[in-house]
Amino acid sequence: MAAKKRGVLITGAAHPWGRNLIPLLEEDEQFDPIIGVDFKKPETPFKRVDFFQVDLHNPLIPELLQVANVDTVCHLLFLDAYASNEEYFDQNVMGAMDLLAACAASDIKRVIIKSDTKVYGCQYLHPNYLSEYSEFQGRHQHRYIQDRVELERIVDRFSRQNVNPRLTILRFANILGRSIQTPMSRYLDSTIVPTVAGFDPLFQFTHEKDVLACLYHTIKSDVTGIFNIAGEGALPLSQVLRIGGVTNLPLPASLLKFTSALWRRTGKKGLLNSIPIEVGYLKYACLGDTTRMKEWLNFMPRFSSKHTVNDFFENLRVRNYLPLRTSIRSDPLSSEKLQEWITVRRHAQDYLSDLIETFNKAEEHDQ
Repeated sequence: MAAKKRGVLITGAAHPWGRNLIPLLEEDEQFDPIIGVDFKKPETPFKRVDFFQVDLHNPLIPELLQVANVDTVCHLLFLDAYASNEEYFDQNVMGAMDLLAACAASDIKRVIIKSDTKVYGCQYLHPNYLSEYSEFQGRHQHRYIQDRVELERIVDRFSRQNVNPRLTILRFANILGRSIQTPMSRYLDSTIVPTVAGFDPLFQFTHEKDVLACLYHTIKSDVTGIFNIAGEGALPLSQVLRIGGVTNLPLPASLLKFTSALWRRTGKKGLLNSIPIEVGYLKYACLGDTTRMKEWLNFMPRFSSKHTVNDFFENLRVRNYLPLRTSIRSDPLSSEKLQEWITVRRHAQDYLSDLIETFNKAEEHDQ
């Protein structure tokens, strides 16, 4: 008996997380239809995704959800901002509110939301590892964390007022990877990295491949709830910088806070503007307990925190040897056609080899 098809809608389909997740879903015949929405066009066309260039406020999204036979919505559209940006806030928070309302009105079974362990805040009174139901603490200066916290508070209120859809929140710790830009990757991608003098906090890391694997695994499952996601182990910041051969620049916390805020307000770029994570996280650890990830979500990252850091810095070293490409680029459509041609050719060769092998065995049998 054929497996029942599952419909899924991905927000942020043209942004990196959606763009990288969708090919995994396209290869899985269980998912049909696959719908992508985003306010910008994807750089390369999808194979079997129905894509719509609309923002989350579009009044047609509730109708789309009602007629599309979708049971799961994976919300990945979130715009990073380190200074106040009303347009980003409108998409990150108000847009998410409209999406949740549309899901509730359309009888969607489940919504998956990508979040961040930094929503817990940074406090010296924190336990070594924070459970998923720890209170959010601290006053955040970066818009990135402010919007994450506000989004989660809205989601919490929504879940208390609505039975459906059921919600799954994945809080990822310090994502690093070769093709993804994150606050932590921007912080470490420098020859000189400012730190807080006298502090050496522990950090967890999540490899970008594990992020995609976790999203795919969660979509395929029926698990709901909140989960901290991180690679095994934690590393002190000093060890992370040693692995990368990065020069540590210890500075007083008060100086870092003042200059970082000044650079953000003026829009200038410089050394201290390379702190896209709040200064508090450079003083105190913010570690998520991943017990529920292993026991309830039944997911185990392939990459440990140390392996993730090693892979990130190795990619940075290799990248320094690559030329900056401007006009010399492969056409995405031609690359896709080339891949299809190679696949067809390989299948034909395999088929011919099987015929020859069968013929030779028949000849030997006749003799």
